[in-house]
Amino acid sequence: MSVITLCTDFGLSDSYAAAMKGVILGINPRATIVDVTHAIPQHDIAAAAFVLNGYYRQFPKGTVHVVVVDPGVGGQRYDMVVKTKDHLFVGPDNGVFSFVLMHEPAVCHELKIRRTASATFHGRDVFAPAAARLSLKWEKSILGGIIRRPRVLDLPKPIVSSRGVTGQVVHIDHFGNLITNITGHLLGTLAKNKTLEIFIKGATLHGMHDTYEQCRTAAPCALIDSFGLLEIAVNTGSASKELGARRGDAVKILWK
Repeated sequence: MSVITLCTDFGLSDSYAAAMKGVILGINPRATIVDVTHAIPQHDIAAAAFVLNGYYRQFPKGTVHVVVVDPGVGGQRYDMVVKTKDHLFVGPDNGVFSFVLMHEPAVCHELKIRRTASATFHGRDVFAPAAARLSLKWEKSILGGIIRRPRVLDLPKPIVSSRGVTGQVVHIDHFGNLITNITGHLLGTLAKNKTLEIFIKGATLHGMHDTYEQCRTAAPCALIDSFGLLEIAVNTGSASKELGARRGDAVKILWK
């Protein structure tokens, strides 16, 4: 059975996601289509890249992952297929596959575009049919040349000093949790058995917690999340609203 995942910023009130699924099923009626999300913030390529990184490894080998967050549709960027050992990825060459390209050996192929394809809806006319055909077999006829230098976002990296580390909020999830670019592995290596203080938006958090339950209700707390990243959360609340925090805000950790 073929599995195709969809991740877009199309929302649910229009026909866009349904049109893509109709095209897929017209080519491969046996495809299993998984709607990961159609609620990526509009035109937010970095958010799409982060969300994709959180789910694609959990799918069976051979899954085709379609990501359409494409503010440059119809422009100069490539339409492409990324092939890794276990998965295929179909979408625009605009950075949505940044984490995949950074973490896994991959080959990127340009997708051929039909002359009848709409200049404003490559999701329906390019990516959906390509994903459906690739879910049936590796079809070279729809591929162009190799893309030697695919687009990778300039993602922020934490800055380490002798007394601490400074990172930033890179994603805010549905619960308002603030997910940072500081890994638990980094903290475990540099700050093992040390007392930590975490500073964000004028608030000071003391120490780390293991679970949300350990966090005092309505008070921000820090823990390592399921991605292995430092997260600021509020038990039964929203850390984003409580702190007035946004993506890109600095998070500083000092230890002693």
